[in-house]
Amino acid sequence: MKAVWWIKRDFRIFDNECIHSALKDCGEVLPFFCWESKIINGGDYSKFHLQAQWQALEELQSNVENRGGFLRVVSGDIVNEMEVLFQEYSFTHLYSHMETGNLISYERDREVAKWCKNRGVFWSEISQSSVERGHSAEGRRRKSKQGDLRKSSPIPAPKVIVSPSLKSLRIENLEWKSLCSLFSKFSGCALLPSIQPVSEKRAWATLGSFIEKRGVNYSGGISSPNTAFVHGSRLSAHLAWGTVSLRTVFAKLESKRKEISSQEGMGGWKRSLRAFESRLHWRDHFIQRLESCPEMEVRTLNPAFENLEYEDRSDFLEAWITGQTGYPMVDACMRCLGDTGFMNFRMRAMVVSFACFGLHLSWRFIHEPLAQLFTDYEPGIHISQLQMQAGVTGFNTLRVYSPMKQFLDQDPDAKFVKRWVPELSDRTSVEIARASEMRFPEYSSALVGLSERSKDMKARIFSIRKSQTARIDTEKTLKKHGSRKNTQGRKKQKDTGQLRLRL
Repeated sequence: MKAVWWIKRDFRIFDNECIHSALKDCGEVLPFFCWESKIINGGDYSKFHLQAQWQALEELQSNVENRGGFLRVVSGDIVNEMEVLFQEYSFTHLYSHMETGNLISYERDREVAKWCKNRGVFWSEISQSSVERGHSAEGRRRKSKQGDLRKSSPIPAPKVIVSPSLKSLRIENLEWKSLCSLFSKFSGCALLPSIQPVSEKRAWATLGSFIEKRGVNYSGGISSPNTAFVHGSRLSAHLAWGTVSLRTVFAKLESKRKEISSQEGMGGWKRSLRAFESRLHWRDHFIQRLESCPEMEVRTLNPAFENLEYEDRSDFLEAWITGQTGYPMVDACMRCLGDTGFMNFRMRAMVVSFACFGLHLSWRFIHEPLAQLFTDYEPGIHISQLQMQAGVTGFNTLRVYSPMKQFLDQDPDAKFVKRWVPELSDRTSVEIARASEMRFPEYSSALVGLSERSKDMKARIFSIRKSQTARIDTEKTLKKHGSRKNTQGRKKQKDTGQLRLRL
């Protein structure tokens, strides 16, 4: 039997069930990666994502070759490239991780499944988490109870990788400039030195520093953009691209928990580990939401809010994306994101709230431009968070973040704002807090009056919520996609998972 390991978002060899199963079942495996034109040309794909995948692939290729194998890298349409590969190497088995992605990847997988059926190729899709396509939130809960990732050990990396001996299968990885030239949207694009490097080696280093030192202040350090870069796990990009497995992270958490269990003065560590693990579970919950309803990428999860009115002005979108809104905390966050590809969870909530409630931009309108900026872009989390923060789920608490309050709470010394909005470097914190109400010649005037426009959007949303149709739709949506199921005699718990998913 001949096996192909189709690499998607699993750029690693440690705890990789695909390559493990392929070698176990078939004896030899051809690692295979395709730069897919449909996905790369999609509206939510950016140079950040291209660079992350390219870096991860480079190291993976080296790791495979060091174990005696080789990795075939091609570009184009995945089904066409599968057929070309099949003609050269009549493989019988295809192994891949189950993708948790956007509609493009969902439809792509359906096409691959059809091709496999026609060619008689057995395709084994292996989940990287508790997420399963087609399951409801309740289905995922049942699966979690049956196969908790914390109860199984990571699979060691193979010592030897046996690949087919056919020389015609060997295709070298593309250099960065050559790769960019394949896609017009990235032609001439330079490497971005400011974004977080993504590779298996970097993932292990990041996980190690978090567990050994940085994580002790996780619980109290992830709200402020001044501390989140250090005290946040910074694993979200690695989990999104599969350079580390969720099971490996859980194993490290458990090891740390045992280490500190008998030690005094470890209250900070214990709180932080609980908080971090909670967010790992919330991560799967929200990814499952998209997998249970792939259409929520283009429509509201709750049908009652499908026709909520927005303005969707292109000039407002451009000002928001580039950090020129006249609201310093919003602008600092968006400029930071545009340069580094990262923003902490609270600031992500604030900028989306500002866009939807202040600028009256719909979650659909901002979805792709915002997704392009996140190095750790995970469609399930991204789309779920957008709809939650836009207030269109119907069952989550409506939260409208004040940029002024977030500035005073999270950046009172204006350290973050002055770094990313240098126009205001000579202004005091008091002046910056009131910048939207004042006119500074060196800084953009406020695009809108936030208070009145927020009140207006909230009124539209509550008007829909009060209708009988909305109440029925909300109950149905909550039953299928809610985070927990209320039981008789149990007090209803407030949903605390909103926008706490960026690790």
